[in-house]
Amino acid sequence: MQRYLISYEFADGEDQEEGGEMLINWYESGGPQNRPENYEVHSWIFMIQNGIGHSVVSADSLETIWKQWHPWRRLMDINIQPCLDLDETVSLFKKEKMNTRMD
Repeated sequence: MQRYLISYEFADGEDQEEGGEMLINWYESGGPQNRPENYEVHSWIFMIQNGIGHSVVSADSLETIWKQWHPWRRLMDINIQPCLDLDETVSLFKKEKMNTRMD
């Protein structure tokens, strides 16, 4: 599974209010427990005062992510990009450093 950073921002206060209601309904109906096995959330933060948030997830495909985020697509701008965790990042920098020394 690939790790992804999902960044999102509500367009305006009305969309944020509607999205908040949707989040409450999703959560109270077992939302986190109903995620597919091929979708794992590592971290999640939402800055309610600004209407922005970020999640780091692992998923088998972008299609899986969009299935999870589909209800909110009309209320917010969503940006998804591949990312590495800290161990992977350090490993990559070490590898690049070794390659530079060998040149």
